[in-house]
Amino acid sequence: MNEQLLNKTKYYVIGVSGGCDSMYLLDTLRKAGYHLLVAHVNYNYRHDSYIDYELVCDYCATYGIPFYYKEFHSQDYHDGNFQDQARSLRYDFYKEIYDLYKCDGLILGHHLDDHLETIYMQLSKHNVIHYLGIKEESYVQDMRVVRPLMDCYKEDILQACKIRQIPYHDDYTNFEIDFERDKVRNTVLNRYTKEQKEALLKRAQKHNQRIKELEFKVQPYYQQYISDGQIYYYYIPKDLRDMFLYLILRDVMHPQLISQSLIAEIKHQINSVKPNIQMNLPVNYLFIKEYDNIYIIDKDKTKGYCYEFKEFIPFGCEYFHLLDNGHINEGVYLSQDDYPITVRTMREGDSIMTSAGTKKLSRLFINAKIPALKRKTWPVVLNKDQTIILVPHIAKNIDYLTTKPNVFVIK
Repeated sequence: MNEQLLNKTKYYVIGVSGGCDSMYLLDTLRKAGYHLLVAHVNYNYRHDSYIDYELVCDYCATYGIPFYYKEFHSQDYHDGNFQDQARSLRYDFYKEIYDLYKCDGLILGHHLDDHLETIYMQLSKHNVIHYLGIKEESYVQDMRVVRPLMDCYKEDILQACKIRQIPYHDDYTNFEIDFERDKVRNTVLNRYTKEQKEALLKRAQKHNQRIKELEFKVQPYYQQYISDGQIYYYYIPKDLRDMFLYLILRDVMHPQLISQSLIAEIKHQINSVKPNIQMNLPVNYLFIKEYDNIYIIDKDKTKGYCYEFKEFIPFGCEYFHLLDNGHINEGVYLSQDDYPITVRTMREGDSIMTSAGTKKLSRLFINAKIPALKRKTWPVVLNKDQTIILVPHIAKNIDYLTTKPNVFVIK
């Protein structure tokens, strides 16, 4: 067990199912003197799940360990992958306890055989994007997740439970083949020799070392993207592009949804001759290419908005700021008679009277080479008569061409 991941002065949530892995982990950490908050989930998926609850509850009562319990029923699930849903419900429960007690980590009982199962499943899909297997330390829902048993084989844990008489209850579904992981465990890896397992581990270690090196090299480009909100794609070295795309996708979606085919399709779109691309991702986000600059945006942020101001007050939101100073191309002079003013997004048919005549906003945006997506959130200012008087940096109404503006709408 890797105790270097833990600190005896901190508090930890520990997920305990009642199986040998989590009970061995709980018993070992209790004896070592760690501060633990036990979290147990009953999915009511098995007819004997109450046995797990009683076992874990009794153990915690015996040793005075805080015990937290969550029960789910059929109405809590929907059609789809049960294991994915169970994982989501489980982590939501862990998060409640984690935040309540300001814990330093969530401890889970994954071990070396779990690591091997994950590696095998990833390789069998021929779709390896990033890390192979399960990490000793990761972050889920802003929780630090630690797995101290990642250097232990299942058979060694079972042997330790028997020698130390640690109570546990086997989940009989782990011995079936209904789920992919169970099938891999019970029909493939149970036939592997120690030598075969070691070979699989070495293959994963070599791959993960290469991934680690690529992650280190790509960090300057990734940090620039985080800072600027976009990046010129061809500025990124060719051998780092897959890793870069993986990292920015991982910021908005679960790693399991990031496939090699998704990254390949994104690269295909980027390399197309079209200057502007909007590509739907498997979540509520868009991948955007604008003149070879790329970024990912929440779809909800592309929707229109409309604000009304009965008088001047400093104001700020993610789309614009209303201030009393700024660039002359962002400002107009407003008298009390102009209020209430409206700041909204462009609508079909919008036009503005300029010194060069009436101009359609859509045409002005095109002439200014404003990407289509940015046009959807660009502020348009109207006076009380609903006359468009300002489109910051794009156009001003001919009647508002003063050189002394007092209200500025900052994009």
